[in-house]
Amino acid sequence: MTKIKLVALDVDGTLVRSDLSLSPAVVQAVESLRDAGIIVSINTGRSMGELIDFRRSFPWIRYFVVSNGATGFDAGVNKAFYEKHLPLAIAREVERESRKYSVMTEVYAEGTSYVNRARWEQSERYTAEFLHHPSLIEGRSPVDDIGVLLQERQTDVEKVYISFEDLSDLPRLRAFCEGFPVDLVTSIHDGLEVNHKGVEKGSGLIALCDYLGISPEETAAVGDGLADVAMFRHAGLSIAMENALESVKEAATCIAPSNNDDGAVWAIQQILNAK
Repeated sequence: MTKIKLVALDVDGTLVRSDLSLSPAVVQAVESLRDAGIIVSINTGRSMGELIDFRRSFPWIRYFVVSNGATGFDAGVNKAFYEKHLPLAIAREVERESRKYSVMTEVYAEGTSYVNRARWEQSERYTAEFLHHPSLIEGRSPVDDIGVLLQERQTDVEKVYISFEDLSDLPRLRAFCEGFPVDLVTSIHDGLEVNHKGVEKGSGLIALCDYLGISPEETAAVGDGLADVAMFRHAGLSIAMENALESVKEAATCIAPSNNDDGAVWAIQQILNAK
């Protein structure tokens, strides 16, 4: 097997447990990759703001692919090395259509998530109360009206994320979004994530490989969600968590124990063994 030089790690459902806690064993395992001379990147649907608390456990991690591949960020020089954002016109149309449903719409941009204050204060209605977790709260920026924010913006956004009160509305809104050049994925929390066409974790991983001068075959990817399958297609070694959907596990090279059993520790050990 080709020597592993880069490991792309998902966060939710992979490194953190269902209660969003990060165990000391997982922290130590991730550090062991660094100690072995392997570059570690975080490839996640989260924004950089949603990683503020997470990064306190890993202040040394330099590379991030966030918002499902919309932005690649190099913390070492504090700048993006890759951006492929959702066109503002599409974001406006999706937000306008979403008003027909009982949903909470978030707009990811500038490393934060903008959300209607009234919906944010009732996020439990949209099964999104987990977003109030202390590890995520710093990534939210409540505003009076997300539609007005989009109308006044001059630049594109990273992605749009929609949480539903009634999940039967998800396929309807998804069908509307499919009329635009977008990539869609359903998150582990049954939210609809809307990115620009061609933006997914796989393209983000390729952009990072290009930036670092590393072949995709020299990477390993660990994840649990539908969005991670795109990474698995490119990585030389792919590991899915036991808590993943069957379709995600079928796309991986091997299966780790669940995130609640610190399966990332096992996954990292396989990577080290492969090295």
